[in-house]
Amino acid sequence: MPRVEICIPDQFLFSMEKTVGISDLNYAKHLDSVAMLQILNEARLQFLAHLGFSEANVFGLGVVVADQAIDFRSESFSGDRLLINVGVDDFNRYGFDISFEVTNGALETVVCQAKIGVVFFDFDQHLIAEVPAALLDLLNRREEKVA
Repeated sequence: MPRVEICIPDQFLFSMEKTVGISDLNYAKHLDSVAMLQILNEARLQFLAHLGFSEANVFGLGVVVADQAIDFRSESFSGDRLLINVGVDDFNRYGFDISFEVTNGALETVVCQAKIGVVFFDFDQHLIAEVPAALLDLLNRREEKVA
């Protein structure tokens, strides 16, 4: 089976830190994959909040997760301080990828690279929607919108 390949953007727009807790560990006493997914989703929500939005309201539209992928590179253990860098790329008419690079601050190693593909949704009309032009302007990505 081929490995998942995650493309990391050239520029990160947001960063947050997270200390790995005991409840984040699995039976092997390292960071559990489900816990990492929760950390990445928290980073996604914090990134949106940093921009002034929630997943329920980005210029009047909702944001729905379409897919997720994680490429683990190293282990992480209780007490490790993770730095989660967040960027955006792979824009299309209806959404884009929110990409992550997670590093272990003490060891300066990459724990994982990941992406969460999102699409925009009009919950009132129950229809997929185009990426808001105002968001593309905010992210300086107007030229990347695909017809």
